[in-house]
Formats: sequence, structure tokens, C-alpha cells
Amino acid sequence: MTESPRISTALAAEDRKGFSSRYRSLAVLFSIETLAINLARFPESMRFDRFAFCDHGANLTLQYLIANGLRPSLDFGYHYGLLPALVGRVWFVLFGATPWAYQAAMVVADLLCAWAIAKILSQLKIGRVGLALTIITLGYSFQATYVNFAHAIEAVLLSCALAQQASGSRANALALTTAAVFSKPSMGFAYGLLLIILMVRDLARTGFSLRRISDAFGPAAVVFAGLAAVLLMVYGPATFIHTSFPIEGASAYHSMNYGLFSAGQQFWDPHELPWQFYFIDVAGFWIAGTLFLFGSTLLKLYNRDQQQTSLRRAEVIATCALLHFAFLVFFFGNQWSWIYYSYFLMIGVALACDLGPAGHRIGAALCVLALLSWTDVAYWTCRWWQSTAPDTATAGLWAPADERGEWLKVRAMARGQKTLMLDDMGAAELLFTGFENPVSLYLIRGLMTPGDIDRKLEQLSNAQVVIVPITIAACSGTPDAPELRDALKSFEPTWSGKHFEVFRRRTAQ
Repeated sequence: MTESPRISTALAAEDRKGFSSRYRSLAVLFSIETLAINLARFPESMRFDRFAFCDHGANLTLQYLIANGLRPSLDFGYHYGLLPALVGRVWFVLFGATPWAYQAAMVVADLLCAWAIAKILSQLKIGRVGLALTIITLGYSFQATYVNFAHAIEAVLLSCALAQQASGSRANALALTTAAVFSKPSMGFAYGLLLIILMVRDLARTGFSLRRISDAFGPAAVVFAGLAAVLLMVYGPATFIHTSFPIEGASAYHSMNYGLFSAGQQFWDPHELPWQFYFIDVAGFWIAGTLFLFGSTLLKLYNRDQQQTSLRRAEVIATCALLHFAFLVFFFGNQWSWIYYSYFLMIGVALACDLGPAGHRIGAALCVLALLSWTDVAYWTCRWWQSTAPDTATAGLWAPADERGEWLKVRAMARGQKTLMLDDMGAAELLFTGFENPVSLYLIRGLMTPGDIDRKLEQLSNAQVVIVPITIAACSGTPDAPELRDALKSFEPTWSGKHFEVFRRRTAQ
């Protein structure tokens, strides 16, 4: 006996009402949690050294170099897409080219991602265990701050694409992954290929027609054409072509020995730490969650439930597993790169917790492990609040007292002289007066171009004082270029502290 059209319509309306109610509740909950996490980690997000000498500051330097006529990926090393450069340009024009404006953009991106997760879980009717796990791991899914606009924009686009897929709109999901390719030419390609395979499979089952093909691929074609036209007009064809494929990033990864079993091994196998490390750091939960997600995906492929919501849930879980696998094989960099696509793992694991009693039990155990894993983050968060403070000497950014004192000292030593910052990246030259203007974005092996080196050598030839930041995570020391090290031999070290070294040009004998 079949349902009457009136009953079917009533059930559909009731389902939409239930979805709206669930979505609003989760969106509010996740928004509050997102803002709380961003506030708690604010001193770390707004660290002085991150903007002055590391990746965060590169977002400011990128706009300066482009404004001065240099082309990304051609005149200076750049391995992201052009969409983040354009978004950053507009954002900084509206709100100012400052670290504060950049962090505000990160908060907006996190909220958009949180709402995407709320939509996914509401659409697929997440259970209590999965919801609890999502709440616990929301701070892992998306970061309080990303090192580049590219990562934040890509996270927004791909999480929204997953939300569209969860609601049954693969066409919109493909349009969003198309835009993601222009942010970072990496995971968007993998996700887009997966969606195309699913859509072609469905077309093969229902029959190909111009209308069906247009409905399936039309939105992505419009997005591609629109973004391509704008980026070509703003940045030119050569730069557009060079940044639309993962050639630059792959070359950089190879040069820096990146990968899950090379530079990335320090994340999941830190030899110098005891086994208890896996219970107080995200690595333990990350490994357990990865195994559970892959196992759940294989199990679900052999046990299909024909209910529509269950089929979509299975598809989203499998999508998360496949994209997480692609990340492990193709896109894993160093020990910190686990953060860039962690939302696929966290969403997939949360959904997989609802795959029966066994999933509920494993999910409950993962909740405990996830709670414990915040121990390390909580320790460092408290330490940053206790040991750092903002100050005008560090452009209003957070720094420990000894670093702030050394920065004041080295600036005083160089005052009135032609002074050059010699670092891998950052925006110290834009945040503080008294330095030569930046001429490169990255002075890192695999990313710096011959033009980057030549322009820096020219500056060195005219400089009187050189300041080199040291002991600042991966952003310290003399850049790894023989030409720059040789040029530095014309200078003699005059002062060395915990955070900085100062060199002065040798006088003729």
C-alpha cells in the first residue's frame, strides 16, 4: 500500500521543519564554541613572531609585493592559488592590512565552517555519541587561526561542499570544489574528481540528456568561468596558469622532504617522547580516528541500508575516508600539516559513530580519548596567557618579555643605519619602521625563485646591519640559500641573544 501525495507532502514538510530546528540549534551551539575557542587561543593566534617572521605575516607581504608589480609564482615563490590573494586584497582594503584584520578573517572563516558542520549533522540526523564527539573535536576540525588565507578559504569551501553533498546536491558541491581549486590547487581536484565519478555514475543509470548534464555540471562551469575571468583580468594569464595547477606545491614538498613518512613522521611517531604522549596529544586520537573511519567505511560498503538518509550518510562517510586517504598519500607535509584537512576526519568519525551498537561503543571510547588529547593544547594555552602579553613594542602582538626586550634592543642597535631583516618569511618590515622593504615572500628551499635571491642579494650589498631571528620554530635562522650565506660573510656578528642575532658590515682593514 503506497502513501497518498498529501501524506508524503506532510511528511516532507515535517522533515524540513525538523531539519531547520536541528540546524538552528547546532549552528548556535557551534558558533558559541567556536568563538570561545578563538578567544581562549587568542594570545597564540596573535603571536608577535608568527606575524613578524613566519607564515602569518606572509599574508601582508604578499599584498605588498603584488602592489609593487611582482607576480606570484613567477617573480616570487608562491604555491597557493590566486583566490586567497584576491580575497586578502579586498579584505585588507576594507579593514586595513593588519594582523588584527587577518585574525578577524580567521574568525569569520571558522564560523562559516562551524555552520557547515551544523548543516551536515542536521541533514544526516546525527546521534548523541556522534554529536558529543563533534563538540569535543570542533577545535580540531577547524583552527583558531590558519597560516594563510588559502587554508581558511579552502576549509570554508570544502566543508560547505560536504554540506551540499550531505543534502543531496552534488552539483552545488562540485561548484564549491571548483572554487577551492583556485584557493589551493590540491584537495579540490581530488574532491571534484570523486564528485564527477558519482555524478557520471548516476547519469549512466538514469540516462544522459542535455538537461541532466547541464543540471549536474552547469553550476561548476559557471563558477569556473566567473572566477577564471576575474583572476585572469586581475593577475594576468601567465600567473593564472602557473597557480592553477599543483606544480609549485609538489616541487616545494619534494624539496622540503614533506610527506607522512618523512617530515610528517614527527607528528605521529615522536621518538623522543614516551607512549603516554598518545593520550595527551591529538596524535593518539588522530591515529585511532583514522583507523575507525577506514574500518567503518569498508564495513558500510558491505552492509548497505536502502533508506535515503542512511545512503547519504554512507556516501559522506566514504567521501571523508577517501579524501582523508588522499591527504595522507598526496598532501601530508610536516608535523603541523595534520590541521589542514582534519575536518574530513572529524566529520567522518562522528558520522561513523552512528553505524550500530559497536559504533556507539567505539565512539564513546573516542570521546574519552579526544577529551584527554586536549591536555597538551590546554597546557600551552595557559602558558601563553601567563607568559606573554601584547605591547606597543611588538605592534600590539603577544610576546614573552625576553623576546620583547631583545626586539627593542636589536632595533635600537640598528637605528639610523641601513638595516635588513634576513628571515624566511614574515612581515617585520611592514609592521615596523627602520627596515628595508620586503622583496620576497618566502626564502625557503623549494619555494624561493632566482629572482627572490637576486633581489635579496642586492639589498645585502647595500645594507649596514642585518638582523636574523633565531629559535622561532620553523621560521628562524639564515635562509637556506648558499648565495645568501656567502653574502653574509661580508658581515661580522656583533650581538647574539636567545631570539635574535645582529650582524654589522665588516670594515675594510
